[in-house]
Amino acid sequence: MPFKAVLDRQQAEAMLDAAELEAQHNDWAVSIAVVDDGGYLLAFRRLQGASASSVQIAIDKARCSALTRRPTRFFAELINAGQLGVGTLPGIVAMVGGLPVVVAGQVVGAIAASGVKAEFDAQIASAGLRSVMPVSQEG
Repeated sequence: MPFKAVLDRQQAEAMLDAAELEAQHNDWAVSIAVVDDGGYLLAFRRLQGASASSVQIAIDKARCSALTRRPTRFFAELINAGQLGVGTLPGIVAMVGGLPVVVAGQVVGAIAASGVKAEFDAQIASAGLRSVMPVSQEG
């Protein structure tokens, strides 16, 4: 029987802690979400001052990244390149800031942030990912 890695609660919380630290260091009010490989929410934080709209956007970015097994940057770049049909696909969030969590070549979940400039959202998510992964991914 094949082995499948999963994100556990401690890893999800460690990711949130690292992402929150990055956001606080830069005085960014954001929401941060960690989901499992099915896109279901494992852990979430809304930092003080984060907009209400950032909550669902962070969750949706993480879910998109987990289910498609790609950074959400991939879809943003497709839209920017004129592939507008991508925006009509169900569940696709064409905004930078969602990153898959990959273990032994398998996506086990994702992390995303929302609430500031897209590149800063990606910086926050990357900080969270680095807390549990030896090599960060762009997103």
